[in-house]
Formats: sequence, structure tokens, C-alpha cells
Amino acid sequence: MNNIFKFSIGIFSTLAFAWLAFVIGARNQFGDLEPTSSYLNDDKSIPEGEELFPKKLSGLAQQGAKEYVSLGCTTCHTQQVRLVEAGFDVERGWGKRPSMPRDYIFHNEVNIGNTRIGPDLANVGLRGYSDEWFHKHLYEPQTMVTESICQPSPFLYELKNDSTPSTYELNSSIGDKVSTIFIKPTNRANRIVAYLKSLKQDYELPEMAFVQTEVPEIVEKVESESENSNDSNLTTLPSWLAKQINSGKEIYMKAAPGGGLCFTCHQPNGLGLAGQFPPLAGSDWVLGDKERLIKVTMHGLMGEIEVNGVKYNNVMAPPGIPPGSLTNQQIADVLTYIRNDWGNSASSISPEEVASVRESVKDRPAMQMWTAAELELK
Repeated sequence: MNNIFKFSIGIFSTLAFAWLAFVIGARNQFGDLEPTSSYLNDDKSIPEGEELFPKKLSGLAQQGAKEYVSLGCTTCHTQQVRLVEAGFDVERGWGKRPSMPRDYIFHNEVNIGNTRIGPDLANVGLRGYSDEWFHKHLYEPQTMVTESICQPSPFLYELKNDSTPSTYELNSSIGDKVSTIFIKPTNRANRIVAYLKSLKQDYELPEMAFVQTEVPEIVEKVESESENSNDSNLTTLPSWLAKQINSGKEIYMKAAPGGGLCFTCHQPNGLGLAGQFPPLAGSDWVLGDKERLIKVTMHGLMGEIEVNGVKYNNVMAPPGIPPGSLTNQQIADVLTYIRNDWGNSASSISPEEVASVRESVKDRPAMQMWTAAELELK
């Protein structure tokens, strides 16, 4: 009986301590925060007449936040610029500084999220997208971003027969058929767009100024590519290889034409997402057969594969915006980069090697993705 009593007290004490730590910790970090100026006086007071940040969301944007949550957008999109992995979030253009708790004080729905299957949206309102772009993306994401895996939301729109000032013209594809339609946003769609356009952390805070970033020159050492693979002599990277790796890193991280958009699935640290997208760091696919790696980058990959003894079953569209648009040089650069970052060390890949593989598979349709079984039969 005494043991049961002690056990119950222990459980209660543990839960009570965890609850108090959560509530008090959140209160200390977040509860007393108020709008402030970009900088403070020496006595920590707000300078007279300075503009205060963050700003309150409009009523329409607050309603849009609820719609955003109801659609499950937080499953794939974060809203938190993080200063991790040498500042990658800032370097890839997702914000000018890391997000702070103060940024969210006027958000009734704090949608920080936890998975980045899609790009971070903390500053999507600063990326120059028009109302038309947002509405077309909501209706059918793939018409605006070909490789998008975002689910379409046609139920947010009314279809019209003709163009009017309140409609948007859209070339929608159903199978192989492309047709022109006119969509009219419902109130729900307008709320969501108002919310997305309100997401902008374009101000400095006393606790966090804008981060100044530069792309560093790569000066790390790699194993000499001599015929003797056991030669442990380390040499500084030759300029041509450093240039190729720097170019490949830019392609890997770029979410615009000329980029591969690779980081969204495989992550900036090359570790992928457990159970969904395989790692590139230490990957037997990355460090192994060059020809197989080039083919995957040209046409994509689908179905079950095994990476470092772990099985994955997903679809990888060919890198590029639009998919499959990378040139021989770009493919060579990005593959050389992933073979020489995150602890990887392997020989470079040249544009000539890519061209040779492209010629060998010239009769293969551009978007016909490979399977692991096909690649093993080469």
C-alpha cells in the first residue's frame, strides 16, 4: 500500500513539475513580450517616435490563419527562420535574420510547424508573389511550381465560363489534356491569401539584427585523386574543383530557375527526412556508381530503393525548375558538390561524363523516371 502511495506521489510530482516548467518557461520566454523598436536606448527604453514591431495582423489575415490551419498547411510548411547549419536558412533567402519569439505575439495561430517538405513561409509575403500567383497556386500548385507535391484546393474556388475582373485565367492540366479555365476565389481563398501576404519579418529587433551573409570560399581539404587510393596525402582543393563545388552548392540550395531545389527533400545538411527522403551524407548511392547517379539526376527516380541498408519508397522528380532542366554543367556541379560535402569525399563528375550518359539514354522520354530495378540492369 505504501509503495502504491509513493508511486502515485511520484507520478503526480513528475507531471506537476513538467506542467509548471512548460507554463512558466513559456511565460518567461513569450508571455511578457510586447512590440518594440528595432533598437533601444542605452537604458533599454524605446526611442521616442520610433516605429514599433511586429505589427498586428489584419482581421482578414487572422481569419486566413484559421483556414490555413484547417487545410493542414502546417504539416509541410514551417514559419521559423533558423540560424542553424552555418546560417543556411538565411543564406537560401528564407529571411534576413532568425525568427524570434517576439515575432509571433500577435498570432492567434502560431504556425511554427515542424516539417519542411515545402519551403519555409515565415517571409513569403516578401517574395513578390501577386494575388494571382497565390490563388493559382492554391487552386492547382503544379501549374505554378511544376515539381510541387502540394495538394490542390479547387474547393476554394468557383469555376466561371468567362473572364471577369474577379476571376483568374488558368491553364489547368488533367492527364495529358490542358484546358483554359477561369477561377473565382471564395471568401476562404481570399482570407488565406491575405494571411500569406501578411507573413513578413522585415524588421530588426533589439535581440536580433539582420544577418550579413557571404558565400564562403571552400578551402577544406580532400583526398588527392591519385591512382593510389591508399595515398593519405591531403592537398588544398584546386581552383577548378572549388569553383565547381561552390556552383553545385548554389544549385542544390536554389529554389528558382537554374536551381535544383534539392534541399527541400534532402535538407541543407544532407541528412534527408527519416522514412521519407534518403540521406545524401554517407549515401552509397551518392558515393557509388557515377553513371547511376547521373541517370537519376537526369530523369528522376521512383519506387522502392535501399540506401545504406534502409528502404525508402517515394518519388523524386528530376532536379531543376522546371524539372529536368539542368544542363550538363549544372548536373556535374551539383553531383560533385554532394559527393564532397557533409563528410563525403569522392571524385568529381565532369560535364563530359554527363554528356556521355545523356547520349546513351537519348531515346528515353524526359520525364520517365528510373526504378532501382532498371538501374541494376545497366
